[in-house]
Amino acid sequence: MTNKRQKIGFTYFSSKTQMVDQQVRTWIPTLKGLGASFVIIPADFELAIPEDVFICAIDNELEPVVHFTTALPSPRSFNETALLLDVYRKWGVKYVILGDKPNTKNAWPIAGWYYETLVESFLDRFIPLAYHAVRIGFNPALAPLQPGGDYWDSAFLELLLLGLKRRKMDNILDSLTLTSYGYTFNKPLSWGEGGPERWPMSKPYQTLEDQEDQLGFHNFEWVQAVGQRVTGEQMPVIIIDAGRPKTIIDGLRVEMTLEAIKQIVKACLNEKDKDCEDSNRSPVFNDLVLSCAFSLDTLNILLGNQLSKGALENIFGSGINKSLNGISPSAEQKYLAHYLLLPSYPSGVSDVVLNKVRPFIKKLRPTVGFSLTEASNAEKVSVFPDSFLFKDEQIDKLRAAGCQVEILPESGIEIATLLHG
Repeated sequence: MTNKRQKIGFTYFSSKTQMVDQQVRTWIPTLKGLGASFVIIPADFELAIPEDVFICAIDNELEPVVHFTTALPSPRSFNETALLLDVYRKWGVKYVILGDKPNTKNAWPIAGWYYETLVESFLDRFIPLAYHAVRIGFNPALAPLQPGGDYWDSAFLELLLLGLKRRKMDNILDSLTLTSYGYTFNKPLSWGEGGPERWPMSKPYQTLEDQEDQLGFHNFEWVQAVGQRVTGEQMPVIIIDAGRPKTIIDGLRVEMTLEAIKQIVKACLNEKDKDCEDSNRSPVFNDLVLSCAFSLDTLNILLGNQLSKGALENIFGSGINKSLNGISPSAEQKYLAHYLLLPSYPSGVSDVVLNKVRPFIKKLRPTVGFSLTEASNAEKVSVFPDSFLFKDEQIDKLRAAGCQVEILPESGIEIATLLHG
């Protein structure tokens, strides 16, 4: 269990009509006003997202995440796809999710769905893109799977990770983040809590009466359990489309779903609902849940296509806006465990600095960034020294904000020694 806040974000609209400048400059600041830390932008491989979308997100201090929701292209199209990744990286994107629900028939052309070779086919497409993403400085995330799915999701994920190990893709595994759809399937938010360790008798497509499975909000724990079983390492995870039910059928179900989303928000903020005696309605996160995102498309459906700033504030504003009053978060409120603060220059990020801290990132897996404000949300901040950008008074402000501050050596050798000391 964690006592820190989780990063809260939103998945932007999938409709291309919402990508026009007027809509972007209406909605992105609204999300920032709700206290969001990042925005996931749905994308495909055919048409690039306008640069203005990323400029607006960064101007509003939101971390842009690109999620390719269409089928990954074949290796024959690698050059065109790599160029697209290069462009997004140039525009300031650092996080990319490669694929969406590859364990469902709808994610593949009819001729592409061969059950016995499906995982290998996905790996053939995923590996070149993920390898290139790591090489140019992205943090790649594995495609989120449909819980359950036409191909049972936990089996699919296990074979994917085993395939990466078999092909000796250590550089990808070392940088990889997992993803989980936070669907509730109209079940209590506690459904499946504890993962397969707590529910060892859960079987694919068959859940015994006294057992629970991954078909609920706690799917992220089942995803993490597979990751640790295969790699031997605890892997970070991002929750996507949190609170979406299996179906939206009537007004009562909508109200129940909106209430569940509010409970998830309170859990992200590490707040206990004094008016709610049913503990099943409050999910529990662990320290490796990096962030929790809510879908604007899902919220729009729930609200009868009447999504507005006011409607979002009714759902999210009561808790999140408390973090926007200009007061640095206390130690109990911090949603980051460890932040590596690096200098950034007009010419970009120094390759020399990146090479020096690469072993540090690989071993400790901190959140990496360049913002003193963002760093103040971490329990521990490791700073690569730059006396011009990070002055003593700024470092003192981090300490005053309750951060444990560590100043790294300037020498890459000394950093490596520190790791093994």
